[in-house]
Amino acid sequence: MFAWPVSLWEWITANAAVFSGIVSFGMLLIWGIYLQLLLHNFRMQQSPRIVINRGRGRDVNSLCLISNMSVQAIFVEAVVARLETSHGTWFSDVTDVLDQQGESSSRDIGSGEHQLARVTRQGPLKSGEYMEAGMFGDMLQQVAHEQGIQLDEDYKSGEEQLELRSLEIGLIAVFGSENGPIGARRVFDLELDDNHRLLLKPRDLTTKQLRSRRARKEIKRWQKVLR
Repeated sequence: MFAWPVSLWEWITANAAVFSGIVSFGMLLIWGIYLQLLLHNFRMQQSPRIVINRGRGRDVNSLCLISNMSVQAIFVEAVVARLETSHGTWFSDVTDVLDQQGESSSRDIGSGEHQLARVTRQGPLKSGEYMEAGMFGDMLQQVAHEQGIQLDEDYKSGEEQLELRSLEIGLIAVFGSENGPIGARRVFDLELDDNHRLLLKPRDLTTKQLRSRRARKEIKRWQKVLR
């Protein structure tokens, strides 16, 4: 009557070493996956994350907000803008704030923190901190000015059929745990609404982080242009 349970128990006892090895391997595999997930989460938490977004409006007169969502501080080293038009794509360094004549006004500004923010877009950002990098329209005007193109207050040019298509804002930053520079960029499409206002529409939902090996090559290309 009890022959089957007894024979099963004898079989398990005889193969106890095999079962023990399987259980040990299974536990090792589970712990390996668990540690891998912990390591992945740790790396994600330690990775730099920068957000470029609009503030106080949705048109080109809205503010460009640069936020540091990393767990460590960053230092914004340079801000660049790429303007795509029907006449070509133009790339410019917009780190320094220029006046309407295209000149830096730093000579008339003191050395205080709030004063410096009026003439430059570089500087440190603590974790969770953000900077107002000025209006998108001002950066757009800077790029156009470097190309010898004058835009009026409605961002229209005297040149016929000059169409403004998109404005990309990128930045180069230093992050504590990274050996080389990191960066971020975001593209905003330029569209006219029914009231002929020039609107900024983010092309992607999030800011693209430039921290991979391939992305850092793009940062190096930016740095060569900025020299």
